[in-house]
Amino acid sequence: MGMGKNGQVFTIDLLIALFIFVLILTSIIVFLYEVASVSNPYSSYYVQFISDTLNSGASSGVNTLTGSQGSPSYWPSLSCSSIKTLGVMANSYEASAQKLYSLTTLSKNSPGCLSELLRGGNSFNVSAFYLNGSKVVINSVPITAGFPIPSNPIYIASIQRYVVLSPGNTIIRISYAEWLS
Repeated sequence: MGMGKNGQVFTIDLLIALFIFVLILTSIIVFLYEVASVSNPYSSYYVQFISDTLNSGASSGVNTLTGSQGSPSYWPSLSCSSIKTLGVMANSYEASAQKLYSLTTLSKNSPGCLSELLRGGNSFNVSAFYLNGSKVVINSVPITAGFPIPSNPIYIASIQRYVVLSPGNTIIRISYAEWLS
């Protein structure tokens, strides 16, 4: 009794199976590259990665500024190399008008120092606003530090913190933005 045609594997069957296998494998690889790759700028994971990175940097920067008096606390009177940490708070709840003003002048006089202390590179901006949206102005200077926000950044993250401006009881919003152009 011999084996009939039903029990044999033909070359054409193997070629079809190999074609289907290669097609499925290629589809999986293309899917992983197009959708799940953090190095592909059109991937949703890339967008999430960039968004998380910018949000983390902006949160860290604004928390550094609004979370302490700075180190040392009299940093506005020091040279850049003597400042360990920037902070704009006069105490736990109030932002110091003098430190906000010093932050602005430090940004104008030594932008590299400010970038280094806040770990912001050249793509961050710190601004202070009253609750009505107008900029906080101290000694005729609008409180802003860092770099101007470009008109069309690819990605941007902006984190806000609300503090009381000392002396007094005026609530202000400190906005820290980071972007990718």
